Amino acid sequence: MLNDLMIERSNSFSDAKHANKTTLMGMHSVCQLLGTALLLLEIQANAQEDVDGYVNYGRGSCQDQRGKQYSYLQRIMSFPNAETCGRQECERFGNSGAYRGFEFSVTKRCTCLFDIDEIPPVPNDANSPKYVSKMDNGNGAVTGVSGTPGAHCYQFARNSGVMAESAGGFYYATLLASAAFYMMF
Repeated sequence: MLNDLMIERSNSFSDAKHANKTTLMGMHSVCQLLGTALLLLEIQANAQEDVDGYVNYGRGSCQDQRGKQYSYLQRIMSFPNAETCGRQECERFGNSGAYRGFEFSVTKRCTCLFDIDEIPPVPNDANSPKYVSKMDNGNGAVTGVSGTPGAHCYQFARNSGVMAESAGGFYYATLLASAAFYMMF
């Protein structure tokens, strides 16, 4: 009888050990799934295209070091992509030291950004789409984004004091951290 009790207890211990091992394997799978989700989320969040000569700051409205948004000019029409917006529409203002970059929205609107009180005059030709503008308090280089969905922020590299090749440092670091987290589990 004592032998039967010891065997039964041994089987119970073995079953508990197996259950713990199964639980750990399940947790490992969950951690791998979470790591993969973080990687995919980062890739999706930074999925907006890069534009030569610009630093892609990612999703949100461009902001200066004080968190202020910039004054803008926006032509009332749609643009096919961020490249066309930056290179063909806004970059013609690139010789102005007050031009800071552009925002390209999910509705395909192109918004050229300028320092406070520095919006250049633009003729509204009867044969061309009209411009709208808004004065705001942003001044100096773009240093961040609001993070609100709807637009992507691109800083004009020539007027920023940074090189466009250094774009996405934050996103690169986030991607590396996500990959490291994934590999740990």
